Amino acid sequence: MSSSAHRRGWILAGLVGLVIGLFPAVGFGQTSSSAANYRLSNPEWNGLSDLRALASSEQIKLRPTDALDYGELETRDRLMVIYPQTEIDVGSLSDFVVDGGRLLWVDDFGRSPSLLERLDMTRETPAPENLPHERTVEGRPGLPIFEPTGIHPLLEGVSNVVGNHPAVLKHRGGPVVPYQDRGGLVYDMNLGRGKVIVVGDASLLINHMLQLGDNRQFAQNALTYLCRETEGPCEPRLMIGAFEQTGTYGEDDASTEPSELEEAINEAIERAQNRIPSSPLLYYLAILLTVGLGLYLATVFSFRSPRSYSNYVGDTLEGTPSPQSEFEWNLSRFDANRRETNFALPLAILKETFEEIVLRDLDMWHVDSDKRASVVQISNRFADRYLQDVSETRRHELERDFKDVLSTFARIPTRHRVFLDSDAYFSDRDLIQLYQRAMRVLEFMDLEEEYERRTRPFV
Repeated sequence: MSSSAHRRGWILAGLVGLVIGLFPAVGFGQTSSSAANYRLSNPEWNGLSDLRALASSEQIKLRPTDALDYGELETRDRLMVIYPQTEIDVGSLSDFVVDGGRLLWVDDFGRSPSLLERLDMTRETPAPENLPHERTVEGRPGLPIFEPTGIHPLLEGVSNVVGNHPAVLKHRGGPVVPYQDRGGLVYDMNLGRGKVIVVGDASLLINHMLQLGDNRQFAQNALTYLCRETEGPCEPRLMIGAFEQTGTYGEDDASTEPSELEEAINEAIERAQNRIPSSPLLYYLAILLTVGLGLYLATVFSFRSPRSYSNYVGDTLEGTPSPQSEFEWNLSRFDANRRETNFALPLAILKETFEEIVLRDLDMWHVDSDKRASVVQISNRFADRYLQDVSETRRHELERDFKDVLSTFARIPTRHRVFLDSDAYFSDRDLIQLYQRAMRVLEFMDLEEEYERRTRPFV
């Protein structure tokens, strides 16, 4: 580590120590002993009133509740659980995520093992002096200082995170915020079409911990990351401590429409027919087989309502470790029989054109590569130049789109390195959503025609 990095570390430790010295001496570091400490209405050092204000500043409304009805959940819903004291209905919760839901799970000593097992993750709660980490606040082993590196939406603007008697999470994939020796504090888990953000320190979000290091920025990133891809206002349901659970996810999804399994079978039959040689005998045998299979399906599904699609995905994933990173999740979907298309290349082309047009317009294009502005700096220039005279709601929408587009582009390699940097995977859904957001920004900046001119094929 360089001398300047050492100096930054000592300065951080000194500032943290000064702030901690102002905290109540009794109970600090023991927040997880009682879920009563975590309350949005509590303005004291161990409450969550600052978190609520932080969420409100991002147009996010936290909805605390003591009851969760899984039967009412839709994939557009967002869930946040802090220090759970209730045994979770893992089946319903994981089905919700597999179908596309998002969950922020913040816990160190609560009832998490069943969910962690579903995520193929383990948790250790060693004594503070046994944490696999050396950097601490003034030698206090229960207050580790993390300095995560890499590009991730959770780390935007975050140089350090200060924990408070955290747990150690372990998974075969890499953590977003790692310990120095082994394990991690924060993981971004992919499960089916959805995500689970796991944080192994419930007290990281209390009022006074938000004052340390870049904890406030990390908490803000976690809330906005949870609310990504939501339509309309984001109002995560917040469960703290013990809460009632009712219903079963997907129990009201029965429908007379053909299930996705039936559609897949029909597509397989059609493909099989197209591959059959043009022999009259084989042709008529194929017709008989198709008719027979169709009658069989009609008989079976007329007496039994199709289950939710998530149930079929859940059956497929049963007993299979859930990959952590986009790279691992991408690999898990490549096997001998199927291969999903990676749309990283068209996104790399979109990135290249979008960034040049926008940065030229903002007078930020002709700079040295090592002096390129950050996402925050570019967003601030965009806001100063274009968002002064728009409504608050419109301003928030455009700022969110602009930051999300730039942050996602930061993860995409140049078009020449797409197939070398194999961890860059994007689905057709990713491509469509990012293109739409990019076009909204360009249209607002009156740069849509310039983009069309650059990308229109020659005729």
